[in-house]
Amino acid sequence: MYLPSDDTNFLANIVSRYHGIFALEIGTSSGVILRELSKNFRVVIGTDVDLYSLKHVLMISRNERVICCDAASALQNIKFDLIVSNPPYLPSTINHIDKTVDGGPTGIEVSIHFLTSALDKLTGNGKILLLVSNLSDPCKLDRFIAKNNLAMKKIAQKDLFYETLQIIELTN
Repeated sequence: MYLPSDDTNFLANIVSRYHGIFALEIGTSSGVILRELSKNFRVVIGTDVDLYSLKHVLMISRNERVICCDAASALQNIKFDLIVSNPPYLPSTINHIDKTVDGGPTGIEVSIHFLTSALDKLTGNGKILLLVSNLSDPCKLDRFIAKNNLAMKKIAQKDLFYETLQIIELTN
């Protein structure tokens, strides 16, 4: 389970500004963002491949639902007003692979995988919030966004001593 850090708190603060009926968090981990979503959405679902994380979320849960699956793969015939993710975003290192932070060879592969599984799950005017880091490959993400005809808006930025985090909003 990824323990909440600066990135989690940053995204949780932004998520608090959004409202709707259906919300999904892909890669829910500790449940901090899922809990924030439950304040402003009627139906909140979190997915994660880590059963330990999901057990933790269920212990602290109010009315959130969790599903053990890869990204949004288990969700069929449901559309969300908001889909949120703070995916693993650090580039892989040869000596150390930690699935909670390893975003793939360039750091963006897991984000793209999450987005690919989420795109058909948005309502007509639904939004995706994605946390990205300057340590991962922004060009690869830009190509994915262009290829899928998505509109991107930078919502917020946070400069830390070791990286710059951004929250982007994607729409169809």
